[in-house]
Amino acid sequence: MEKQFKDFCENIRLTSQQETDAQTKYSGVCKKLHDHYYETQYDGGTKLLFGSYKTKTNVRPLTADQDVDVLFKIPKETYDRYKAYESNGPAALLQEIRNILKEKYSTTETIKAWGKIVLVQFADGCHNVELLPAYEQENKTFIIPNSENGGSWENFDPRGQIDKFCNSNGISGGLTAELCRMLKTWVRNTSSLSYKSYDIQNDVINFLGWNYSNGSTYSEYPYVVKDFFDYLKYRCSEDKKSCVETAYSRSVKAIEYMDDDKPKEASEEWRKIFGNEFPKVYSNPEKKNSNESFSKVSSPWAPFN
Repeated sequence: MEKQFKDFCENIRLTSQQETDAQTKYSGVCKKLHDHYYETQYDGGTKLLFGSYKTKTNVRPLTADQDVDVLFKIPKETYDRYKAYESNGPAALLQEIRNILKEKYSTTETIKAWGKIVLVQFADGCHNVELLPAYEQENKTFIIPNSENGGSWENFDPRGQIDKFCNSNGISGGLTAELCRMLKTWVRNTSSLSYKSYDIQNDVINFLGWNYSNGSTYSEYPYVVKDFFDYLKYRCSEDKKSCVETAYSRSVKAIEYMDDDKPKEASEEWRKIFGNEFPKVYSNPEKKNSNESFSKVSSPWAPFN
């Protein structure tokens, strides 16, 4: 399955054209705000990309709910002004930003403000931008608005999350990002499963701290995926357990088919997990005699009795 997993990972990775489109959109949004709040020329220093587009763990084909998460650094005087509001300063800040962006995106785009963000929905339905206004503190963390329940201000540390991911991804030779993308494709192919990107990322980082910490090759990816499901089924919430156990069983079955030199049947099991983005094998090689036997290994993640 080495070639199939290599092709699968390529199939779900965003193209350079898609990455450029996303960059053009979030940069345009942030430049408009920079030009309003600052007198300096925009150089990207007042924005901070975070989330899946920062870690490059977003997947294709693109869907309407794949938003680009970007933070815009508001000036101190703007933060002070809205923090002094007696009634829901966060909501007022979001509405101001919404109105500023409407000056630029006034025709086919839809701009909404709620919760903590301003959402710019583009007419093509791709790479909508979730803009999070934030005031940067001296310790490099941020204070962000929350307009819900009368309004409040919260601390936010995206750099800590990014550093944690980058450290794991660097040590594992890119396996952290690769496994996150594969799992997001599994979630997309499993309609009854709710599994947030942030939680996927944390679970993958923790898993790779136990196993495959130094990375893996495409030929080992079937075992990486199987072992992750094995790891997760003992740690996930009850609402996820059935989906995780099903995926684990299918991965075990796929590997058994691989061991029996039946790539056609193995690919069918992987496609049950990942959907049509996983390449289909249409035939098996001629049967070869083998005296090898395989024994079932107990789960390393099973709890001790």
